[in-house]
Amino acid sequence: MADQFSLYHQYNRLAGFIEKKTNDKYWLWKLTVFCALLSWCLAVPPYTVATASDAWAFIKVQSQDILHPTHFEVYVRRENMVMRWVLPFMYWITHSVVMILVIQAALGCGFLYLFLREIYRQTSDAVLTVFFGVALSNIFVFSWFLVDSAGYGDGYALFFLLLALLSRNPFLLFLFLQIAFFVDERAIMGSAYVILYWTTQELMRSNKIDNLASVFRHIFTTRTWTVIAAWTVYFVFRRYIMTTYFPDHSYSTVRAPVLLSDGHRWGFGISLWTSFEGFWLLLVAVGITLYHTRKRWLLALLLGGFVVLIISGIYVHDIDRALAYGFPFLMAGSLILSKLIPVSEYRKLVFGMAIV
Repeated sequence: MADQFSLYHQYNRLAGFIEKKTNDKYWLWKLTVFCALLSWCLAVPPYTVATASDAWAFIKVQSQDILHPTHFEVYVRRENMVMRWVLPFMYWITHSVVMILVIQAALGCGFLYLFLREIYRQTSDAVLTVFFGVALSNIFVFSWFLVDSAGYGDGYALFFLLLALLSRNPFLLFLFLQIAFFVDERAIMGSAYVILYWTTQELMRSNKIDNLASVFRHIFTTRTWTVIAAWTVYFVFRRYIMTTYFPDHSYSTVRAPVLLSDGHRWGFGISLWTSFEGFWLLLVAVGITLYHTRKRWLLALLLGGFVVLIISGIYVHDIDRALAYGFPFLMAGSLILSKLIPVSEYRKLVFGMAIV
């Protein structure tokens, strides 16, 4: 009798229930809708911000004349937005903040579906994918699609970065990256993490001896050169626009790390935690697994990239937004664990992540 009420027994009952519910053709879409609704209900997004945010006011100004926006002195840190053109373009098309937010939420569901589809392809385990979906949909990278009503637009950038990560067509890859870059400059760093995911994918697929030569050989692929081309085009075009139309432009936030100055430093720990929450378990497990399986160069590559992610995050006001662009690390971590540990053990880890 006592065994029937044990955690292990309840876990097996839950797994069995999920297996029955994931037998039909559209289970992944149903999971996406369930997770989106759960995330939205738990987040309780303050949509009143959509009518009060000065970001939306500046976006409306930009939509009228993208190259000659005015009233920088009225809005807070809007000089950072002069090369963020996607939301002004969306407002120019829709003339509606509400419609932009609805599209953002729809892109969020697309993001969640594509992410979970990739997890299922890695693991071939529907139960694990369900647990992963519950965990992913309740951390910042997804909930921000539903919560962001202030006009930052990161959801658009995250969605197109994911499309770039999944794309093998060089033209589409280039296009998706340019759209992401013109949403927010953080996407430039995010595209570097996309390269790290591709490198991890190739190294895990080839199962070659872990050495530096193998790592470099799998970094510089056709897709990586496409990303480098996208960077080059963006920076050349950006320099032309800035020197031609904004010659006296300056950024008020370019200085010492923002998060470590004044009172911001007191929020450093909670900002790091809330960016990944339960997924810190996955990241730690990946590090331990790579170390013990002697994949030291891959561990060094991913660890170096993650340190860059953290350092770049503390230079801005919104560290959780900056760290959200590191979502390729979560996908890479899942791929590594799905290849190096038994799926049954990985499932238990993801169950713990979902609870957290």
